[in-house]
Amino acid sequence: MQSHGFPKHLLIAFGMALLGYILLYSCDRHLRSRKGAWEFTFSSSSSGEPVLTIDQPHYGISKVRIVMEGESFEGPTQRLRFDKPGLELPFGEAIFFDTTYLPGSVTFDLFGHELEVLPRTLIINFKEHPWQVGEVIKVTPDEAWTRQAEVLEQNQP
Repeated sequence: MQSHGFPKHLLIAFGMALLGYILLYSCDRHLRSRKGAWEFTFSSSSSGEPVLTIDQPHYGISKVRIVMEGESFEGPTQRLRFDKPGLELPFGEAIFFDTTYLPGSVTFDLFGHELEVLPRTLIINFKEHPWQVGEVIKVTPDEAWTRQAEVLEQNQP
């Protein structure tokens, strides 16, 4: 039995597997990031109400503003790209986000309002809103889903 060519064949197989892995990894990485991340700008209106501006260039979504009426925010304007975990929000809380394939989906709790950002639609307090460039959506404390849950609990026998 001859084993003169065995290390050579092993090295060739390893090289082909490594090349295949590099090609597939780079292809997958491109597919995951090619559409870009959601971009959120946290700011306040002239009257001090919190404003969330949503942009996603790949889908042509820009300057969609959510104004939280009846609330206040005095911090600096901050722009965040949701392309990695561990981001701290200036106001509100990120309940869920999946950025495996960008832009992914992001769900916020902003002053009791549940805001779900998806490429196909915007969902505010469980109601869908189609994307409209430059739209300003105002939400009031009475519309907050946590407030609605409290009212339902109070009306239960």
